[in-house]
Amino acid sequence: MTSPIPGLITWPVLAGIALVLAGRCWLLRDSIVDRLINRGLAATLCANLLQEAWFEKSLVWLLPGDDSDVVNIARQLSLGASVLTVSHVYGVAKLWAGAEPAHAWRRQRRYYLVTITTTAVILIAGTPARRADQLIDQTLGWPAVVVWVAFSLPLGATALLLGRICVREIRIASATTWRERALYTTSVCSTLGLGAVAVVYPLETAISVMTGQPSFAPEMHWKGWSGFLISAVAVPAAVTVPLISTLLAHTGWDRTGRYCRRLQPLWADLTAAVPEIVLETRRDHNGRIDPAIRLHRMTVEIRDSLLHLKRYSDSPGDLAAAGGDPRISARRIAEAIATKAAGHPPSTSRFTPRYQVRSGARDLNAELRRLLALAKAWPHARGLPRTAGLPTVRNGKHLGLPRRTREAEVFGL
Repeated sequence: MTSPIPGLITWPVLAGIALVLAGRCWLLRDSIVDRLINRGLAATLCANLLQEAWFEKSLVWLLPGDDSDVVNIARQLSLGASVLTVSHVYGVAKLWAGAEPAHAWRRQRRYYLVTITTTAVILIAGTPARRADQLIDQTLGWPAVVVWVAFSLPLGATALLLGRICVREIRIASATTWRERALYTTSVCSTLGLGAVAVVYPLETAISVMTGQPSFAPEMHWKGWSGFLISAVAVPAAVTVPLISTLLAHTGWDRTGRYCRRLQPLWADLTAAVPEIVLETRRDHNGRIDPAIRLHRMTVEIRDSLLHLKRYSDSPGDLAAAGGDPRISARRIAEAIATKAAGHPPSTSRFTPRYQVRSGARDLNAELRRLLALAKAWPHARGLPRTAGLPTVRNGKHLGLPRRTREAEVFGL
């Protein structure tokens, strides 16, 4: 069928799908799930293009054969492309349900075989409609019932699997982040849409054939709209959510990246004062460091730096003690750095060895909040008169301290 969707709606949506697909192929292409999603998006793009009038005219110009045959075959092949999209959704759902990832592509080959078989049945049963140069619902008859039953069976199986998974996940997990809530919402909506299509398409056609009545919508407009909303809106919306999250992480504008930027000035000064605690961190294949790993390393190195600098401080407690005023803690830290930079030896009486640190589970969120508050107070503390000896940072280089040779290499700063 030729899409009944106006071009003002179709073009932006198809362009959006193409952009999402390009972005995922750039940033999300390593895991099995990512590759399945990318292939499913490509199939969705093909399914919608095969229903566009301008694309069908282009095929008529490019391909040999009768014009009506080319157009009608393209229309029916769009149904097969939709089933191909669903086969990838089913493959992702099986992994989500706990199937063995090592056998994912072996299973997917079986789903491809089902897709080929379904497409062949659609083309064979759709022959009367092609000969009459009509849409399937205009020709009707039992071949039309066969077409919609073959098309709906994969959709129904996928809807059942997704429905079980959604119910299980909603019961055992509480969606606390916007990404989880968006993913659950789009998954439930897509599941309900697939289930409705799988039931209504063949049922409505069978009732029309058995009663001898014409199709409820022989031009198939409502089927075009429902298929468009599911394949071109709901499914791409679900896979866009992790792409947005990955883009934010890639550009450093996710929550973890923002935390790293806020801690950066404090971390840079502390590790400049105690450069020996900085260790090399592995990078990914793109030469980047995962933001979560980077944030963890920054907090650990800030903590280790404070342990070392405690030997140069007159403070009786920890330099960044919980419950203390961050401004006072920042000033004490700045004074300790200035004392060390001035060449004063550490005081062994104030030495706090690691084994004296109280053991037990750490409240990492509370510790991160303390460090963020300390980082907020840090720029003011390091500029106070009593800390004039604190080394400054100029053009990315620390002055007045031993040269750090690995800082830029470690965190790419």
